[in-house]
Amino acid sequence: MEMTKPILTEIFTIPQAACDSTKANWEQVAQMVTRQIETKFGEAVEVKHIEFMSGEWFNHATAQQLLEKGEINFPFVLVNGEIASADKKINISKINKAINELFNT
Repeated sequence: MEMTKPILTEIFTIPQAACDSTKANWEQVAQMVTRQIETKFGEAVEVKHIEFMSGEWFNHATAQQLLEKGEINFPFVLVNGEIASADKKINISKINKAINELFNT
């Protein structure tokens, strides 16, 4: 069986200091979303959490361009480099749909 590259799912959030401390922080949300995605899709996906202004952020030209063009705002999720969720909250249904669509192509 040929080994295929996992579908890359990247969760982009703002640093914790900018979040309301009475609510779940973005790291906790990213962990929860990661668990849900990995439970549903297993090793067929790779999930990364990237915070704004981190080293990973500065190495991610696609995300920077989307933000500069005003196409997204935080939080947002890219699935294989395409916007899956950018609705001021992380929408797991939209992420699942984007991943499923890649399986059907």
